[in-house]
Amino acid sequence: MKNYIKWLRTKVGYEKILLNFVGGILVNKQQEILLQKRGDKKTWGLLGGAMELGESASESLIREFKEEANIDINPKELLGVYTNYIDSYPNGDIAQTITILYLVELSSEGINLEYTNDETLELKFFSFQELKKIPIVNKQHEDMLNDYFKGNFRLIR
Repeated sequence: MKNYIKWLRTKVGYEKILLNFVGGILVNKQQEILLQKRGDKKTWGLLGGAMELGESASESLIREFKEEANIDINPKELLGVYTNYIDSYPNGDIAQTITILYLVELSSEGINLEYTNDETLELKFFSFQELKKIPIVNKQHEDMLNDYFKGNFRLIR
């Protein structure tokens, strides 16, 4: 089913729900992480998004990277599962978000950092030091980024 969240919201309105997401860490040769400036909150976050019914986590991740950045990737390694985070959205939706985080690699050549769309206002690689100077979309993304740079993966947080 496409647009699962939209369908679910017609049933429950703005009530708090559980949502399953996937996220990917793509690292360049300088050990910087690719982030997107998000269209919904105008803040920076990892590429990824909501799983649709009938998709596996890796299928969702591949689709989301293509939709958000026009990048073809392969999930390389499971880094962790991030649970019990509450997020709210500009339209009033509230959700407890569960994110499955992967390390990913390019499956085709090149990244067009000029690529934009409604979901992605900008794409840019950031070092750990630079992350402290930009607005990150939420605590869950902050924890995922900090854990990656500190090598602190316990699988479930």
